[in-house]
Amino acid sequence: MIRIKKKIDKIYILIGTFYSTDTAKFLKQRIAKDIPNIDDKKLKIKKVNNKETQVISGPYISVNSLKNDYIMLKNFGFEELDILTDE
Repeated sequence: MIRIKKKIDKIYILIGTFYSTDTAKFLKQRIAKDIPNIDDKKLKIKKVNNKETQVISGPYISVNSLKNDYIMLKNFGFEELDILTDE
């Protein structure tokens, strides 16, 4: 019998996209400092191209941890958060 492994997508929260890497770094530091329960190891800066840099959180394996961080970020004041897969 052949077993096929099912690939699990990695899920991320897109917090924001910026033209400046310095702004993205500042936001990452501010979130880590001002939201005490967020796992700052999950906060990442992703260079999309030479003009755009994203601040993302993840990867999330469980829906509950994704939901908890999403709610914390929403309560902090972020209005437009996106969910990304397979980054």
